[in-house]
Amino acid sequence: MTTAAEATRPIEEAVPMQGAWKNRIALAELDQGKDRPPTNVLRRGAGLYGLLRSGTITQRHVDAAQRWARDFETGIMGASDPERRGSGGGDIHDMLIARSAAVARCESVRRTLGRYASDLLVLLVLDGLSLEKIAKHYAKNRQGMTGAAELLLEQLADYYEGNFFHRRIDADN
Repeated sequence: MTTAAEATRPIEEAVPMQGAWKNRIALAELDQGKDRPPTNVLRRGAGLYGLLRSGTITQRHVDAAQRWARDFETGIMGASDPERRGSGGGDIHDMLIARSAAVARCESVRRTLGRYASDLLVLLVLDGLSLEKIAKHYAKNRQGMTGAAELLLEQLADYYEGNFFHRRIDADN
């Protein structure tokens, strides 16, 4: 079988997942910038993509979660910046600046939305847990956890779009 034929196989056939990993991997579209077409990547997140499939959240919320995940992976976990990796440009100083900016955004999300929200994002987006497992972790019911996740993702999307602070100022007046 050729590489091209292998690449066109359905993801379930190419990467069979069993047990705990089954339904925890989803195909997501990653925006690579203005001049490059988006590419499909594998992302974990049964809970996040389950909310999207059910219509509880929109692609806007998933985009914000993916942006936060990229910031967390780059800044906190020390992964290379995916935007710089593909361009081939920049030196170690540019990488450090990108990493420090990602850390600053993650810390700002933690300060703005709270520690609980940041911890919930790790479980939902990075660990890829289902909402049922997250609810069990916090000893809450699933419906309440679904509402909390929906509100959190709405706030995260507003944060990354720059609307969060404007809404808070408007609400204070």
